[in-house]
Amino acid sequence: MTKPTTPAGASAAFSRQLGQALHERLQLAARPLVQAQAGQLLIAAGQPVQRLPLLVSGQVHAVMHARAATGRQIVPVRFGPGEIVMLSYLFGDEPSTVDMVAAEPTALRWLQTSDIEAALLAEPALAVLLIRFLVQRLRDVQARERAWVEPSVPLRLAAALVRMATDLPEIDGARTVVATHEVLARRAGVSRPKASQALKTFEREGWLQQGRGQVRIVDWDALQSLVG
Repeated sequence: MTKPTTPAGASAAFSRQLGQALHERLQLAARPLVQAQAGQLLIAAGQPVQRLPLLVSGQVHAVMHARAATGRQIVPVRFGPGEIVMLSYLFGDEPSTVDMVAAEPTALRWLQTSDIEAALLAEPALAVLLIRFLVQRLRDVQARERAWVEPSVPLRLAAALVRMATDLPEIDGARTVVATHEVLARRAGVSRPKASQALKTFEREGWLQQGRGQVRIVDWDALQSLVG
């Protein structure tokens, strides 16, 4: 699974504020506290979204599934204690486009979307919190898009590795690129320290193994998927 991106930026703070306000408005303390185990599916992709979880503890990941050929999963956003998961599904009837999965033991209370919507319509202050959340979430997304448009160091390095390894034979499940960090940095157009840092990240992900003057690419599909 690809590591989660950063939490939903400053929008998470507005989500927690709204969660606290709704907790008081809807008297959620009297509602059942549900315990979810790590890996438990809370909302499946394609499922109608008629209720949303308010997290008391733990963490929930939004999981997108990449191409079936790779079987990889992408976590574009994660939610923590105090947040209401997937507020963007309010006032609509679209099914979920992601799996909502408990990333660790998680305690939550379910809120019916109809109850949340009624509270927002009844109290302008709550509606303002939702608007502030959605505006900040849009800013978070736009910042992420800018990062995608301007190739990052990991993306540049991955592209360089793919170019260098495309015609190499695969031996024992790996393609070996013979090059120092300095050479890889030049090929990627980045500084050597940044190239070394990106290589360490790829190694932690399990995509490659570093050796003296060489890099063994052990997850070719993952590296290609990053480059697109």
